[in-house]
Amino acid sequence: MTGRERRRLVAGLSVCLLLILLLAYWLRIVVGPLLLALCFAYILEPVVQRLMAWRFPRFLAVAAVFLAFLAVTGVGIWLLVRGSMDLYQAAFLGAEGRPDSRGFLFALPDLALGFYHEQIETYLRQAWRAEVGAWLEDLFDPKRLIPLLEKVPVLLSGLGSGVSGFFDLVSILVLLPIYLFYLMLDYPRVLSWVERHLPGRHRPRILRTARRIHEGLAAFLRGRILIAIFKGLLLAFGLWLCGVPFPFVVGLLSGLLSILPFLGAALGLIAAVILALAYQTGGIGVLGGIALVFLAAEAVEGYVLFPWILGDKLDMHPITMLFSVLAWGAIFGFFGVLVAIPLTIIAKILFQDFVLPPIERLAAEGREGA
Repeated sequence: MTGRERRRLVAGLSVCLLLILLLAYWLRIVVGPLLLALCFAYILEPVVQRLMAWRFPRFLAVAAVFLAFLAVTGVGIWLLVRGSMDLYQAAFLGAEGRPDSRGFLFALPDLALGFYHEQIETYLRQAWRAEVGAWLEDLFDPKRLIPLLEKVPVLLSGLGSGVSGFFDLVSILVLLPIYLFYLMLDYPRVLSWVERHLPGRHRPRILRTARRIHEGLAAFLRGRILIAIFKGLLLAFGLWLCGVPFPFVVGLLSGLLSILPFLGAALGLIAAVILALAYQTGGIGVLGGIALVFLAAEAVEGYVLFPWILGDKLDMHPITMLFSVLAWGAIFGFFGVLVAIPLTIIAKILFQDFVLPPIERLAAEGREGA
């Protein structure tokens, strides 16, 4: 193949790739579950391989893993959705069977003010001298927080009434199992097809890059998500010990959201404090217990789970992770949030292997000329 023919082929392939990306964006409600199913097939492939090593045919191994995955995730999602619906009922609609009642979020300003006067103010007056207590009372004047707290139910109601998220969830529940089963069944065939159609001249380099992508994805998909689940269960147990209502929902969601740096812990802590205030589960000691639970979970995650499960395999800055979720979410919506970090891992390694070397060569030429 001459140089001109090669350039024309590369240009044609580039145009085709661009058209495929545009089509995928246009059909993102269908492509999103496909990408998510591919991630799950990649995660579950080692389990399928283990069963095949025990002389299971691939079809039976895939069927067993697929059914077990559906059972475990189905029960977990059912418990989470049921708890979330109960929490939504209590937060926005009030007591069941009482149409005139209102959720605890609408009473949050009064609850916070009462808690301040009954707990914090009394503690300050007993623990500090009069002038220090007066300074602290002025600094933490609850009247400054009332206008902001009154807007919380309105904002959360607007977030909870989104229609597009409902259709995204339905498409996941319908399309994801179908995609997942066939991708798990044909996973080796897909890999061999891709490898056969790699450019022969650049195949070793592409395979090296693919191995790096495999290491990065394995670290995140098989490590980071496992850490998030462990952390969520730990938070749920700790909040249950503190007497916080809906500990499973708050703890598990906070643990899963901890994939995003700072966001999961912050949202979980705020939700736990609001529930403790709304249900009057205790005084300042309960708030201190909640803070200790989240501090302990962060310590276990950082000093136990990360070194044990991941080590130094996931080389990604927390700010990069947060930015990637926001960016891919803006592009692909709900599905972009789900697959944001795997896509960022792939894009980062492709940039390092194929875009950065020419830039470094140009920079080196400039230094040599100087």
